Amino acid sequence: MKMNSQESITVLQYLALINQVSYVNVCRAAGITPQQFSDWVKKRRPVPKERLQFLAEYFKIEANLLIDEKNYLQELTQEKKIDIQILFLNQKLDKGEHEVEEYREKLVLLETEKEKYILISRFDTIVSQNNEQTRRICETFLELMENGNYVLLEKLLNPKE
Repeated sequence: MKMNSQESITVLQYLALINQVSYVNVCRAAGITPQQFSDWVKKRRPVPKERLQFLAEYFKIEANLLIDEKNYLQELTQEKKIDIQILFLNQKLDKGEHEVEEYREKLVLLETEKEKYILISRFDTIVSQNNEQTRRICETFLELMENGNYVLLEKLLNPKE
């Protein structure tokens, strides 16, 4: 599930934002020009491996969270945003920062949110197949759920009972 296009940013931009680091400072630290950074963000060129490794270490994340299979910066999806927030909170917990209980509560909420977005993404993938039968089944399922008809759904899920 992507964010709407006018709000769309890359994972790298989001990392700079939550770490409160300007793009200029990221460029300076990585030894690149703002134009190179812009080219990566606009997907005009892939991120070179040596720069990718530096960025991963700089933001303390796995390099594969930053790029796609062709080494272009990944767009920030809701799932990736949650993954990064979970990583960020775990780093704070590992450092033994204050508000440990608050961080743990937030982690539980984020894990629940992540599960929700995974389900939504799976459902979106199925519906996007543009298969008439699949669409009808999905609509029927949703209608049953919306109307609270769980008995029929349970019978379909557990026909032996």
